[in-house]
Formats: sequence, C-alpha cells, structure tokens
Amino acid sequence: MLTQILAERLSVHAWTAQSVGRTRTHMEDSAFALTMDLFLPERPVTLGIYMVADGMGGHDNGEVASKIAIQITVSSLMQTLIDPLLQGELLPSQQEVLTMLETAFTRAQEQVLRNVSGGGTTLTLALLLEKHLYFGHIGDSRLYFRSSHADFQPLTQDHSLVRRLVDLGQLSEADAAHHPQRNVLFRALGQTEGFKVDLGHLDLVEPTQLLICSDGLWGLTDEEELLKVISAMPGDVNVAQQLCDLANNAGGTDNISVIFVEIR
Repeated sequence: MLTQILAERLSVHAWTAQSVGRTRTHMEDSAFALTMDLFLPERPVTLGIYMVADGMGGHDNGEVASKIAIQITVSSLMQTLIDPLLQGELLPSQQEVLTMLETAFTRAQEQVLRNVSGGGTTLTLALLLEKHLYFGHIGDSRLYFRSSHADFQPLTQDHSLVRRLVDLGQLSEADAAHHPQRNVLFRALGQTEGFKVDLGHLDLVEPTQLLICSDGLWGLTDEEELLKVISAMPGDVNVAQQLCDLANNAGGTDNISVIFVEIR
C-alpha cells in the first residue's frame, strides 16, 4: 500500500470536549486548542498548539494551577515562536523549538510555585509546526498518536508511581489500573523536587491523528475502546464529546478533558 504523503498545505482540524465527570463537583482541568495559518510574505505557515493540564491540590489550588500552566505556556510561545514569525523571522530549527517548549514549561513551573502554594498540575502539549510535531510533557495526562503506519499509541510516559513500578517489573498492568496510589505523581508542575520536562519530535509524512487527554479519560477506558470510538468517527465533529461520554459511562470518577486533532 502506497503511503499517502501530506500535501504541501496541511489540513488540520481539532475538536475539544470537557466534563466535570459524574462524581466530582468542580472542574480542575484546563485545556487549550489553537490552529492557525500564518499567511506570511515568504510563505504560509500552519501552526497548532494543543494542551491539557490536570490540576491537583484541592478545590481551588488545582483549578488555579492548571489555569496558570496553560496561560503562561501560551504566553511564552507567543513571545518566542509566534511573534518572531509574524516579524518575518525564519522558521526555527528543531532544537530551537524544543528549547522554546522547555522554556515555556520552566516559566509555568515558576509561576505555579509562586502563586499556588500546595497546588500542582500535569501539562501535556502538542505543537504542530508545518509537517513537524513537537511535544512536551510532565505528569500523567497523555498524548496519543496514530497514522496508517503507526498503531494507536501514547507518545508520553506517565510520571506516576505505579507506572514506575510497572516499568520495574514490580507491578502488573492489571494491578496498576486499580492500585490505591495510581494517582500519585513523582513529577508535575508545582513540585519542588524532580522537575524535568519530557520533550520529543516527529516528522509527519502521512495523515495523522492526535489525542491529548487527562487521566479522567484514559484511566477509565482502555486503548482498544478509545481506538474503537476514533475509528468509527473519522472527521466527525462529535468525536471528542463521544470520548467524554465513554469515560462518563464507565463511571466518570474524575474530570475529563479531550482534544482530538486530525492532520492531513
């Protein structure tokens, strides 16, 4: 089967949905989705920024921490990436973009520490710049990737205690799903020790799907169920809401945030 190469101009569509869940009374997740075409004199540039942050630390602290993480990260990328492009600068190199992401996460960390005593948040980000996908991640929200030559799979690694025990062979995947400490993180924005951002990059050569979500989705479903919904609804504007409904129908024990992106 011939690989379908992405056309010179990308077609990008993103759908978002959130739910407080069925057992929570307050939303501590924050999410952000932006897709834009910059029509610059030299050439048009397609750019997308997609983020999910899952706040922790109680009623107010989690909400404030996730909101600050999103706000500061967007502000940093506007300053380091989007504004220079609008001023006529050339597209940044791969290493320059990864440095921009690391800077954005570091600034978000500083502001969460300064403004949210006792609070913290995950932050998972996908950045599309032309035919390049960059991602930054800390915590246990997830970024999933799928293409015709790559099975549905997470690009991010959970920074949780149970994930570490699974990786060490001390806990099975089945036991991890029901472990009483499955929500304990050893890395997150707002933690004073062990702050480190996971960064990555992929070149896109064929149509691709991305799913960014909080553990309110993936923690109550399995990848087979997620893939079944995604595969049944190509290009459907309701796909993100259907994924939220899937988690709620499984109990809805946490806030749910979903961003689904199709790139062609």
